[in-house]
Amino acid sequence: MRIRGNLCPTFGDTLHFISLILVLFFSIGSSSPRLALANDFSETGSLPYSRIVWDYLKVLCDFGPRYLGSSGYNKTIRLIHDTGVKYADEVESQSFYPIESLSGIEGKFVNLILKFNGSEQRGHPLLIGAHYDTRPFADEESDPDKAERPILGANDGGSGTALLLGLAEWLHAHPPRLPVHLVFFDGEDFGKKESGQMLLGSIHMASRMQEGKEEDIPRGVLILDMLADSELEIFQENYSLKSAPEMVKSLFSIAKNKGFHQFKDKSKYSIYDDHYPFVKMGVPSAVLIDMDYPDWHKLTDTLDKCSEESLAAVFAVVTAWLETQ
Repeated sequence: MRIRGNLCPTFGDTLHFISLILVLFFSIGSSSPRLALANDFSETGSLPYSRIVWDYLKVLCDFGPRYLGSSGYNKTIRLIHDTGVKYADEVESQSFYPIESLSGIEGKFVNLILKFNGSEQRGHPLLIGAHYDTRPFADEESDPDKAERPILGANDGGSGTALLLGLAEWLHAHPPRLPVHLVFFDGEDFGKKESGQMLLGSIHMASRMQEGKEEDIPRGVLILDMLADSELEIFQENYSLKSAPEMVKSLFSIAKNKGFHQFKDKSKYSIYDDHYPFVKMGVPSAVLIDMDYPDWHKLTDTLDKCSEESLAAVFAVVTAWLETQ
């Protein structure tokens, strides 16, 4: 929910093999802009990261809706965990009970953190996050019957998760100098409008940080959300500009230098997303998001509304920025 104002251990290998065949088949004779990133290969040298991220998104969509208690939710947790075991230095989970007003809900929410220690293994971590849960109801549908059904969340929930899974592979092949934590937040999209039952995972993590050790507080937070729209337009979000102006400036400068038209050099919207609890802590925090997505919180948020080119542009900008950290 955002409020705006104006597997198995061999999963990755199988996924990459299938994807390699597909990318070779469809790339021959193609002049698609996404091929500008095709030289950015994974550590195996066999597959561009743009296709890896896209394939993760397809797998997530195949899982179906991914909210607490659903089968897709459990499959997603296993995929994130197994990816972390394969590529990260450490995998941590934070389980927490629903807030009191959700006490009738069975099970617990869980944040998953994939930790990359960095070659120097010192200093506060940089946190890059996304929510992996999807909305249990399509409350932007005008038809009351449709409004009670869960959304697939290809873009809203799927795109950020796919980008983080791709980043896990990239960070394994390009170890950062300082610690980087990839955080998969739960419960971001769980509650109804105006209920206050949103951003549950990021609020929980921020609260734990405030009560814990000073060295666990991140040096910065970047949230990735709703970034696969085929008509992607990423504006500079207002809370981000106030909290982390240098981070925003750097990301959008990289995008401009690389010629990615999806990034817009002007501000639009103040968005209550997973960066907000960290903004309130005083941690420099920003979100990359396209809030003009027409299928937001609707049953039509499906894979056909998404674009590999959009994901590739965001991935290229974020990885280039990570190389400066």
